[in-house]
Amino acid sequence: MPASSISSAAAISILGMFGLVACSHHQPAPFHSLPSPQATACEPANGREGQPGCWVLGTAGVNPSSGPLYWHVYELESAKQVSEITDTHATIIHAHGHTWLMAVSSQDWRATAGRRVPKVGPLQLLSTEPHTASFMEATFTPGMSSRIHTHPGPEAWVVLEGEQCLETPEGIIRGSAGDAMIVRGGIPMQLFGTGTEVRKALVVILHPTGQPLGATHHQWLPTGGCAATD
Repeated sequence: MPASSISSAAAISILGMFGLVACSHHQPAPFHSLPSPQATACEPANGREGQPGCWVLGTAGVNPSSGPLYWHVYELESAKQVSEITDTHATIIHAHGHTWLMAVSSQDWRATAGRRVPKVGPLQLLSTEPHTASFMEATFTPGMSSRIHTHPGPEAWVVLEGEQCLETPEGIIRGSAGDAMIVRGGIPMQLFGTGTEVRKALVVILHPTGQPLGATHHQWLPTGGCAATD
């Protein structure tokens, strides 16, 4: 994976655990036509899941005092597994044709059912006030980008299909199917769908409860390095 190591973000290869999930036979909804590049932003789900963009599908409370926080992702492969979930920390979402259990908790937390995909962290908060984890489905067509923006807490991705590139003032990091990525809160960023395939990912953003997930940023511009090919 072509990636530079920078202090604001990290890429973690999870190919050994992840190959089966990335190879889904689910037939996604057809994409609406979008110009390229297309700047987008995450917003609450409103019936457009499966379409290009970033859709909030579930939330969960986060306890900052529980120590280093990790994002736990499990795939639930049957209705029986779904019925077995009793974890108070867990949220179940349906994204990219699969059913997922997600939680943000301590490193040793485990779900009562399902197949672990990644464990991503640590996720460092910027304050000790109560936080919310917003779990999302994200789909970018090649050349699509996010707005230049910041988040009041860390953001992490699990890339299911395709490729993505993240730029911050501290550098560039690339990820593809089977990779997890983290960027700390409070730093401006822009995310791009790269390569030739549709990029699909699971996303979590941690933010102080009651505050917006993020805000548009106007004081920094990316270098265009994510458009470069290796």
